Amino acid sequence: MLYRQVNRSYQSDYDHLLASGLYRELIDGRLLISHEEITSEPFFDDQGYKLLRPNRMAFLSYPYEWCFGQLKAAALLTLQIQRRALARGMVLKDASAYNVQFHQGQPIFIDTLSFTRYQEGEPWAAYRQFCQHFLGPLALMQYTDERL
Repeated sequence: MLYRQVNRSYQSDYDHLLASGLYRELIDGRLLISHEEITSEPFFDDQGYKLLRPNRMAFLSYPYEWCFGQLKAAALLTLQIQRRALARGMVLKDASAYNVQFHQGQPIFIDTLSFTRYQEGEPWAAYRQFCQHFLGPLALMQYTDERL
């Protein structure tokens, strides 16, 4: 079994993710992999707040294996999630292409713990990573060779 521990330092953000309705919105929209909160297993250390068991995926792929269309779909998913998060007072704290997988031919976000509360007036801290993981490679592929 695969488990993820939510530490007490992330408790406020995790609780807001659930209370704001963002988690449910993303799950219902098939944009985020769902998880189950586990109470029958011990925490990994004394910092634990919740223990999560994400739904398993049958197949994992990596961004360096994706074609242009898959990378573009993953980038658009990331932006869609960022927009929905902002509407609920949250942002993605990272924008890694490794947080996306393909399930039944569609991109799906797999990192429930990538959300944090939005601080009014702050720029998107994950924008640089978004450019490195998505925008730069897509531009290079578009203007050089899609097979790149």
